[in-house]
Amino acid sequence: MALESLPPGSAFHHLGYACAALDRDRAQFERMGYAAETEGFEDPVQGIRGLFMTGAGPRIELLENLPGSATLNPWLAQGTRIYHFAYEVPDLAAALAWARAQRAVTTVQPVAAVAFDGRRIAFVMLRTGFMLEFIET
Repeated sequence: MALESLPPGSAFHHLGYACAALDRDRAQFERMGYAAETEGFEDPVQGIRGLFMTGAGPRIELLENLPGSATLNPWLAQGTRIYHFAYEVPDLAAALAWARAQRAVTTVQPVAAVAFDGRRIAFVMLRTGFMLEFIET
């Protein structure tokens, strides 16, 4: 079964980048011409601290675990740094239905996200092992 096109109205938003030390990776992106797009944020529900950066390439969301959290450990343990593509979607329920039709597994059910002023997000894992984040517009 081939992967179908993304849900209608999907718009690329960012690449999620797992960090063991966000400030160290921020400095590396700054050397590549990136700058902080917003103030950093902490999301205790997801167990992460993050920062959006923009530059010559795609928007990057740098993320690190909050103390005591293991949210990013699977990717960090594998050495995987870019671990998700994020898309804004007009209808979160339709995006999740699309994902189910692709035999993707919802790994994070819809939840309000600090990074998006309380808009809901959800994560799905494709059969290939790649993760997508859907952000409700």
